[in-house]
Amino acid sequence: MNDLYKIRDISTKYSISARTLRYYEDMGLLHSIRSDDYAYRLYDEAAVRRLEQILILRKLNINIKDIQRVFAASGSDVVLEVLHKKVMDIDEEAALLHELKEIVTAFIRQIEQADFTRDADVKLLYNKAKEIETQLTNVEYTGNPSPVHRLFEVTDKLEEKAVSRLSIPDNVMKRMLQNVYFIWGSNEGIPVAEELGRRYGLYVYHTCENRSKHLNNADPQFQPGLCRNVPDFWAQNPEDAMQWESEIVHDFTPMVIMDLIQLSGIHEKIICENDIDISSILQYVTHAVRISNDKAANDFIDRYENEIRSRDISEDEKERLIPTVSTAYEKAKGEIPGEAAQYGVKQIIWDDNTTVEQTADIIAAYFGLDDA
Repeated sequence: MNDLYKIRDISTKYSISARTLRYYEDMGLLHSIRSDDYAYRLYDEAAVRRLEQILILRKLNINIKDIQRVFAASGSDVVLEVLHKKVMDIDEEAALLHELKEIVTAFIRQIEQADFTRDADVKLLYNKAKEIETQLTNVEYTGNPSPVHRLFEVTDKLEEKAVSRLSIPDNVMKRMLQNVYFIWGSNEGIPVAEELGRRYGLYVYHTCENRSKHLNNADPQFQPGLCRNVPDFWAQNPEDAMQWESEIVHDFTPMVIMDLIQLSGIHEKIICENDIDISSILQYVTHAVRISNDKAANDFIDRYENEIRSRDISEDEKERLIPTVSTAYEKAKGEIPGEAAQYGVKQIIWDDNTTVEQTADIIAAYFGLDDA
């Protein structure tokens, strides 16, 4: 009979955590066994050899999806393809690093030729830097790249490669968010979330309350919607206004997720309430409901119409703008939200006869909070 190894022994021998071993099992790369008289995971010699193969491929920065492909294939074609691609990636990164070295060396020569004890040289360097900055900002560059311009291009590509190596697998992200309960939809989610928080001692995270924080931390390169300068939301065409709102929600969703991951280390369970880009995080979500309310949409239409009526624009322009939002609402009225129709997220209809307590009861039962 083959020897069996305890998870602790494997962790110690290969300097790998038990969590990582379980992750490899979840991804189908590794298999453990359980004996009748032992409750913990055990690994046979075949599993140990497979683990050694995994560790070698990970040392080569081969991603998990490619490792899955390698193990699923019967021949050597896939592993050769993956390794050849890795060689090309290494060659490209080495070339970028070599070019970066040449750029830095060129800067060293320029600095060595300048006399920093003379004000004229300092001023000359400052003016040259401002000139380069203006060219990079305002002019689409053509021709042979200058060292400064190429520096931006090289470092951007190196950063992209670094980011690609730091991607978090979906199942790991799902574990991080497994104790977060999402309530999406209309503003009725606010009192419902507060009621659930009060009942079960849950921490309540309101996305709208954190918008200003996310706005202050936004970078126009990565969050253009959050950084967009629009003096008055209600002065826009309805379609433009709602498109901008969609961009804002999309931009701050990764920030919300980082908040939730951090908070999950402090609070046992969390309720995240209100706007979030559902499509981008649904694969990570374990608990979610959608509150739908036609009355809230009508309130939005009434508010929009009142805002437009007060604008200093022509009556013709007012009459052109007002119907567009009501038409969009009538078109969407009665439709099942995409996440409910496509992914089976529970939809809860809120009307004038619905109380906070009733909705909280429904959501608590659906989430199993009474059983927790």
